[in-house]
Amino acid sequence: MSPFTRQIFESLLLDDLFMEKIEAPTLSFILFLQEERQQLFNLCLYNDKIASMLEKWKNDIKNIASKLIPKKKGSLWMTTWVSHLEISLNNYLCSGIWYLEFQKIILQNHSSAQRLVAYFLIRKVIEETFKDDFYENRNLQERADPNLTPKKIINLNQAESQKFSYIIGWVLFKLLKRDHVMNSHPKFRLMHTLFEALCKEKVEYVVETKSQITNIIPGPEFTQFMHHLESLVIDLFEKHNELGPNILHYVKNSLLSNTPLNQMFITILKTSAEVELGDEEFGFIYERCITIYMRSRQKTWRDVNNYIPEKGTVSLRESLKTMRSNNSPIENKKSSFMKKTNLPTNPAHALE
Repeated sequence: MSPFTRQIFESLLLDDLFMEKIEAPTLSFILFLQEERQQLFNLCLYNDKIASMLEKWKNDIKNIASKLIPKKKGSLWMTTWVSHLEISLNNYLCSGIWYLEFQKIILQNHSSAQRLVAYFLIRKVIEETFKDDFYENRNLQERADPNLTPKKIINLNQAESQKFSYIIGWVLFKLLKRDHVMNSHPKFRLMHTLFEALCKEKVEYVVETKSQITNIIPGPEFTQFMHHLESLVIDLFEKHNELGPNILHYVKNSLLSNTPLNQMFITILKTSAEVELGDEEFGFIYERCITIYMRSRQKTWRDVNNYIPEKGTVSLRESLKTMRSNNSPIENKKSSFMKKTNLPTNPAHALE
């Protein structure tokens, strides 16, 4: 049995719905269906033809995905490719070709559980096909050092420091006002108090655009923590050649499991204000901070830009709006519509 086929059956064994770990009414029909499902699973597990069929399904799915890759790749080609891939996979599932292949091997034509087992198999094949690269690099990700410290703290020049300060403020702005996961937490008001003590809020009203811009100015303690965080990220990115497209997963998992960084973050929060929060709440805040920061910095790690996914990146829209409003002031353009007073009173004059 190949590693891929073994992974399919292992994932089925861990599936709560397939393995009857979900409580259901004890009806005679359901009990009969469960017995048939168990018999079919045992039959598939020790059938070499089923293993070959699963490999064929995997190759068919890969061919579908490769044919949809455009020859000319634009700036958002991956988003379009994912959309077309989803449609093609749904069409493949609805066609029933895979089920006919399953029926040719399993000759129980009157089994009511046959289609159910076949559907579970094809779904697991699709999942494992696109998770293949992740499983290959999972061991490297699990070996992330939880006690890793940065080799050198970054030292930014004035221009880079201003940009990085804005990014830190943007992270705080999301945590304070725009992160729905954070805002829905039962103790959000206490968390809000902690972050308010770490920054200053400055609201500017732009007369030209008749709008207001909220700028979050981070304090020195939180800025120091973010410099420490960015220094650690730069060290973690050294494995980008080894991990390839999974580098962002590796970086995020390493940051979340890093004990010194986590302790530094909790210490800063506890010293900012006297608020009673437990370890679970502090861990939740740390996870949200890392997640938002990873989104904000994806377009700025230029050394491994080829590995940065397009979908999911977040642009700093407020800075872009400010820049555009400064470079292109609004001008009062004269209306090109004809006034009513300029229309001829006599319709015959319009034909002259």
